[in-house]
Amino acid sequence: MKILAIGSHYDDIEIGCAGTLRKHIENGDQVYFAITHTDEYRTGNILDRLKEQDKSLETLGVSKEPRYLFLFAETDSDAEMIEALDQVNPDIIFAPFENDTHQHHRRSSIIAQAVGRKRHMTVLFYDSGSTFDFHPNVFSFVDFDYKSKVLNCFKSQIQHGAINLDIAHKKNSYWASLVTDIPHSFAEGFVARKMIWKI
Repeated sequence: MKILAIGSHYDDIEIGCAGTLRKHIENGDQVYFAITHTDEYRTGNILDRLKEQDKSLETLGVSKEPRYLFLFAETDSDAEMIEALDQVNPDIIFAPFENDTHQHHRRSSIIAQAVGRKRHMTVLFYDSGSTFDFHPNVFSFVDFDYKSKVLNCFKSQIQHGAINLDIAHKKNSYWASLVTDIPHSFAEGFVARKMIWKI
């Protein structure tokens, strides 16, 4: 399968679905990353943040070929981003949930829904950290130790407070508790906008 993960900033995707993406990679699926606001500078130097993103992709095992990483700026139009991402023609899209306090996350969600307009695509929303009214109805068990390793690639964001490993640990533990009574389990939660059930 082809998987497209969309985030507004370097680290959004990893917060929301790094553990699940790792499983797709281990399954042999092609995983593409798209960052819609790479020029966001308020939480750190943009070149340093790109280096952190590269380290995350290396940790996850995502191909370093440029075509697997789409980088956009705030000045790029929605139409330009959608046209570029349409070329991926993914089977599954992961994107920020539409109810979010950050305007960049809301914009990325709209772009993802436009790319996911085609009938064969599954669209799943993740919690980017500033999401609200998020009630997941799809769950993916993950190795949180591995996810922590990925999140630790973003040292500048941990220092800035944009990534809180303790909160991520508690959320993923809680979501697992909704679907299993096995202790010390972790899961990423998603809201399905459109999902194809394959048996």
